[in-house]
Amino acid sequence: SYSGSVTIPSSITIGSVDYGVTSIGERAFFDCSGLTSVIIPNSVTSIGKGAFSWCSGLTSVTIPNSVISIGSTAFNRCSSLSSITIPNSVTSIGSSAFSNCSNLTSITIPNSVTSIGDGAFYRCSGLTSITIPNSVTSIGDGAFNGCSGLSSITIPNSVTSIGSSAFHGCSGLASITIPNSVTSIGSSAFNGCSNLTSIILPNSITSFEDDTFFNCSALTSITIPNSITSIGDNAFSNCSGLKSVTIPNSITNIGNGVFSYCYGLTSVNIPNSVTSIGIKSFYGCSGLISITFPNSVTSIERSAFSYCTDLKSITIPISVTIISSEAFANCTSIKNVYCYVEKFSKIDADIFKDSDIGYDTLHIPSSAINYYQTTVPWGGFGTIIPLESTSVETIKDRGVMASSANGFVTISGLNTDEQVSFYTADGRELGTVKAIDGTAHFAAHSGTVVIAKIGKESIKISIK
Repeated sequence: SYSGSVTIPSSITIGSVDYGVTSIGERAFFDCSGLTSVIIPNSVTSIGKGAFSWCSGLTSVTIPNSVISIGSTAFNRCSSLSSITIPNSVTSIGSSAFSNCSNLTSITIPNSVTSIGDGAFYRCSGLTSITIPNSVTSIGDGAFNGCSGLSSITIPNSVTSIGSSAFHGCSGLASITIPNSVTSIGSSAFNGCSNLTSIILPNSITSFEDDTFFNCSALTSITIPNSITSIGDNAFSNCSGLKSVTIPNSITNIGNGVFSYCYGLTSVNIPNSVTSIGIKSFYGCSGLISITFPNSVTSIERSAFSYCTDLKSITIPISVTIISSEAFANCTSIKNVYCYVEKFSKIDADIFKDSDIGYDTLHIPSSAINYYQTTVPWGGFGTIIPLESTSVETIKDRGVMASSANGFVTISGLNTDEQVSFYTADGRELGTVKAIDGTAHFAAHSGTVVIAKIGKESIKISIK
């Protein structure tokens, strides 16, 4: 029942024998709610597990330079503690050492500390800023989880790993720079950082785990470095403010739910390295207007683009062999689907469920018209026309002219900076050029046929 101010002696005498006090044992002052301040002598080298846990009235504590380690949960739920200075002698901060210290506004971590334990400052909601010293090499799982008042954090070049949920729920954090020393970021590391508007990611990171940036609703753009080879499930899910994203050529698969509910995303460039689009990867991206898959994609998984309610145009290359259930369900704004596949190895009947395709136009190879007209769901489109003759008249009405000579295609009458994409007759992408002064030039093999796609229109050109 210790209460008020307590000074721990450097030694005690029992009988005629003096005993030096070198440690504070586990749960020594556990739940001493009336304890207001503690002075620890220079003889103490360790503070045991839960030593001052639940001391809700503790407002100040003096830790001397003799202390080397602070045990797990040592100051857990010391809700009145407002500041703490950790001396240069301390090398490790144990797991949950200061967790739930809700009034802790400032803390000094010395250069002697090499690791910050799991949940070390969990739910220290009053903490506004913290500088991690260059001596720290790892930030433990949930180290700053729930530090909702944290507005700035400096991560030094010494840190190589950021643990799972390390900054989960740090809703006040506006920006963060991750140094090149970091090679791994754990799952949910920045989950719920709802005010995070920018983040700089280094090329040292090789993967994102599940839910890494889940619910970072203020994030507007993200550049994924070329070092990343895989993105975990739901990594950017609920990033509703995300307008643009750059996916590097190092990515081969877009995982399940990666960009689900990114309402602000209007366009996305999928690189030629990607072979599959995961389950619900773009589910609920209601601002997405058009999507073009590269020739590397072979499968579009279940509900990948469900509820993309503004999606008007879809281009499916010849490489796609599988489209799974409800891939484009509830895409109620679809007008045109350009499909270069002659026959799918697997396609579910409900890929366009509740998307009202009876009013839409399907553009397909002329050699496969019978297949599409007699196959569900393709036969449900209101209009089915061959790609080779798609909107030629519309192009001409604009004054666009196409010609070829000596293996070069010339297209004139275009808008400034308008892009033209070129495909082989079987749908293989050849490249994209931008018009200069209204004219685009493209080199192709003489004697072949190419399809030039201008916006949503396409024309067939014989190369001379």
